[in-house]
Amino acid sequence: MAEPCREMFPGVRIEPEDPRYPTMVRGFNPRWVASPDYVQVCGETSQVAKVVGEAQAEGKRITVRSGGHCYENFVCENEGGALIDLSPMNGVYKEPGTELYCVEGGATLWNVYNALYREYGRTLPGGSCYSVGAGGHFTGGGYGLLSRMHGLTSDYLAAVEVVRVDENGNAEVVKVQRGSPDAFEREVAWAHRGGGGGNFGIVTRFWFEDPPPAPEMVLLLSFAWNWSELSEDDFTELIKVFGEWHVANSAPDSEWAPLFALLHLNQYSGPASQISVTVQGAEPEPERLEEFKRELTAKLPRPVVQRSGSGHFAIPSPSETLRVLPWLYATQQLDGATPNQRGKYKSAYMNQAFPQNQIETLWKYLHDQPNKAAVSALVQVDSYGCQINAVPEGETAVAQRSSVMKLQYQTYWYEEENDEENLSWIRAFYNEMYGARGPYPDGTMDGCFVNYPDVDLQDWQFLYYKNNYERLQKAKSLCDPHNVFRHQQSIEPL
Repeated sequence: MAEPCREMFPGVRIEPEDPRYPTMVRGFNPRWVASPDYVQVCGETSQVAKVVGEAQAEGKRITVRSGGHCYENFVCENEGGALIDLSPMNGVYKEPGTELYCVEGGATLWNVYNALYREYGRTLPGGSCYSVGAGGHFTGGGYGLLSRMHGLTSDYLAAVEVVRVDENGNAEVVKVQRGSPDAFEREVAWAHRGGGGGNFGIVTRFWFEDPPPAPEMVLLLSFAWNWSELSEDDFTELIKVFGEWHVANSAPDSEWAPLFALLHLNQYSGPASQISVTVQGAEPEPERLEEFKRELTAKLPRPVVQRSGSGHFAIPSPSETLRVLPWLYATQQLDGATPNQRGKYKSAYMNQAFPQNQIETLWKYLHDQPNKAAVSALVQVDSYGCQINAVPEGETAVAQRSSVMKLQYQTYWYEEENDEENLSWIRAFYNEMYGARGPYPDGTMDGCFVNYPDVDLQDWQFLYYKNNYERLQKAKSLCDPHNVFRHQQSIEPL
């Protein structure tokens, strides 16, 4: 099927006197507000190349926004520069005459899921927060509730179209393909399969090969415990069993690959606060989800109905009843779109179950010393592994290919005056969990997720990319030799 027929957005430049400017310079996180010379909203690749060329000639810093969800200030930290907005470039279609599926760089995950499903019955194993922009999500690897079954989004990425600045300082458009015999193409395409956004140029189109069929139906199950009914021993048992289950059931050939669980360790914030679990089963086998629940809860107080959302996640259902839903409806149900709150995030991959000292630290900061300045604060533990780990760590730029869980530390608040208290709490928590080096790969831990960037990390190059970093530097030197596309944690040229 050809690209949908639509009038091409002609592009618009939004300058400080424009009434749209205050909106267009803000990220999803209210902490990040830019002050560029202008925001250039682009509708197609040639417009992006034109503004990159102009900005480069004028010596302006260039940053790019796809969805605006970057956890750190990588896009909005652009005083007097050019902020390029790709949001009108949101097409999703099958490339004529090929078996490749094209996603434009400004699409959101909902654009992707909706179009691939309704038109082709396909999907990509991406994230649950469907207002997230595809551009950053895909380049960082991209994972979600179908990833144990189907791997990462980057595992399906066949080619990208990139606007870059060449050795002579000129903007040009290049298309690079996975596995090309040409060294430039091969290395730059490899780097975009998990090397992170904002590093090499501006991706205006992605092409995916053989994306998996979307599930017809999925099973959803949610349950919770009231904090007031959990002892420290109960908490320890829950964390221990959740980790051990994932160690035992996350091999590439595991029969449990269709099951993805999210353990929401919300902090204690009064009598109504809860710890909750959300489970999706991508195959119609309800006995599997019930068996998982029995194993997790066997030695714990009886779980109760989940009464409130957790971090990015809404309540899947205000009951403990197993629900059967069409996949696209379930994806809407689990949407992680939250109000625009100030936030700070940290991450960790785990290859083994939680050590006892980490469980004790989780109890300390979530129960005994919660963040009183936060609207909400939690550690979310996501399932990982299975088909993700079927890919060798050097085949793509995603280096973490033996992990069984992925953690996201989150704290949210509304007022700027509470910034320091929130930042101090999450930093102290994280430091006590992992020490000054962070979750350094040691057999139990396996570094950090580049799509949950954290400027506090000292050795971020190794924590994000491990042994792939030097190859990424080579790709950076090939694609962006003048380091035009840069931020606080961008790939450093050789």
